[in-house]
Amino acid sequence: MKNLIDDQAKQLKTFIMKSFKDSGKKHLLITGSKKIGKSTILNEILENEESVGGIITYTVTDEKVPPTFVILKDLNDSSINGIIATRNVLCNALISDINTFNILGVDILNRYCHSNKKIIVIDEIGFLENDAFSYQNEILKCFEKKRVISVIRKENTPFISKLIQRKDIFLIDIDDFI
Repeated sequence: MKNLIDDQAKQLKTFIMKSFKDSGKKHLLITGSKKIGKSTILNEILENEESVGGIITYTVTDEKVPPTFVILKDLNDSSINGIIATRNVLCNALISDINTFNILGVDILNRYCHSNKKIIVIDEIGFLENDAFSYQNEILKCFEKKRVISVIRKENTPFISKLIQRKDIFLIDIDDFI
């Protein structure tokens, strides 16, 4: 699988943003295969944006797969963070911490949803949120009140399907360009 390099990311950003603007849609969802460059494109898009808040997730890894932990943090304040998943003892799966999504994640999104920030970013939405219904509802509230740019995993979950089916969504699949 190819990863995006800087020049490709800049060119793809230009194409995506023109296509998004031309679509007249309110929200941008970015998907693609693992490690293809979804977050790289998101960072390119946000490079010159000043009125942004939201959530990013990242992994804490060692030599084993899956990662040791997955952390959710406030985009603008990295001291606001929590563990949303932990690797199981067999080292073959992640176990979601629904409470972190439903308490911390909801709090962060709610705060930005009621702030003067114009864009809410969520990097990323995937299978870990499957049972975090309060968090899912808060995401949907953000879609109603603000413009949302989000990276979504390329998988079929009920919540991802619900987001993709919205009429105000512009979905871009990075795999189509790499």
